[in-house]
Amino acid sequence: MRKSIVSLALFAVSAVGASAAPLWLRNVAISPDGATIAFTYKGNIFTVPAKGGEARQLTSGSSYNTNPVWSPDGTKIAFGSDREGSMDVFVVNSRGGVPKRLTTNSGNETPLAFKDNDHVLFSASLLPSPTAAQGGFNQQVYTVDLEGHRPKMFISLTMSALSVGKDGRVLYHDKKVTMFASD
Repeated sequence: MRKSIVSLALFAVSAVGASAAPLWLRNVAISPDGATIAFTYKGNIFTVPAKGGEARQLTSGSSYNTNPVWSPDGTKIAFGSDREGSMDVFVVNSRGGVPKRLTTNSGNETPLAFKDNDHVLFSASLLPSPTAAQGGFNQQVYTVDLEGHRPKMFISLTMSALSVGKDGRVLYHDKKVTMFASD
């Protein structure tokens, strides 16, 4: 009888522990050759062979790292990180190394895709210019090179999806934004 009670208690504790510790696996991105998967786990970026195996941690520390995207040649991974305060775009070698910061705006930037091996497309709520018709509250798409030069406006549309083909052409789905005026 005592063994049954102890077994039942151990089962209950393990069931509660399992439900209290979710995996937090998010933002999965497969490499261009299909051999490796990048993902976010507990605020860091990891890679793992698509066939299974041991995961390799690419980022570390107390910052939140998310949204990994692969370069077309599979050698680099861009990701968003709040390690400098706001969410900025960083790039790291797909095998690991020291991440390099590409954006420095005080707003939040989220990597969407690589335009080619040397340019990352990202979304941000930046005011394009003081006379812009579109306010900074809408997401626009910008491009930044891997040297971290000043980002350039790529397209001023609010998008819900974006994909870049091998030939560099961009396919996107824009969001229709309805604006209302009140008296």
